[in-house]
Amino acid sequence: MCVIVTAEPGHMPDPVTLALMSETNPDGAGIAWHDGERIHVYRHPDNHRTLAYIHANWQAIEAAPALIHFRLATHGAVCLENTHPFPYTLADGETGWIAHNGIALAYTHGPYESDSRNAIDAWQQGETDLASGLHGKFALITSHGEIRWLHGEQPLTDGVSVSNTWWMDATEWTLPYELGYQNAIDDLEANGHDLYDPTGIPDWRP
Repeated sequence: MCVIVTAEPGHMPDPVTLALMSETNPDGAGIAWHDGERIHVYRHPDNHRTLAYIHANWQAIEAAPALIHFRLATHGAVCLENTHPFPYTLADGETGWIAHNGIALAYTHGPYESDSRNAIDAWQQGETDLASGLHGKFALITSHGEIRWLHGEQPLTDGVSVSNTWWMDATEWTLPYELGYQNAIDDLEANGHDLYDPTGIPDWRP
């Protein structure tokens, strides 16, 4: 199913909410956020790493527009290449990052093993309309920091929208998950990760 989250400046889901989203969609997580000058992206197939990055940069991210995605794999391996959000470029020159929730049934076969990537590729080329709802739900953040839902926005709290709330059925943040999250935070801190330059995952610059 996956879940997309968008947050306007000054708003973020609380850490427990993010953990519940992650626990129920455990196959990769990513965030794209804009600091007022440029966009920053962190993606990792291990959700704990992305949650740790968000935690380590909480104040900066909370002050910024942000797009977050937690993946539940349906098509394609659990790997960085299939972890949302994905970069896009439109014919009018707009660039940014986009995330998908659902299954794009018409694009389960294509140049990529991910139906999401195939649908986004077709959209970039003007071959499909992601706002139709036929291929699932999509939200994006432009290289200038504009958040836009193409389809599927559902308000969660003030300034925060999601693609669905089925993850709310999870009843607890389990101890193994909590330990994995804390271990990732400890590892980030031990290795001196810079606020804007997470080691090991390239930071995308427009």
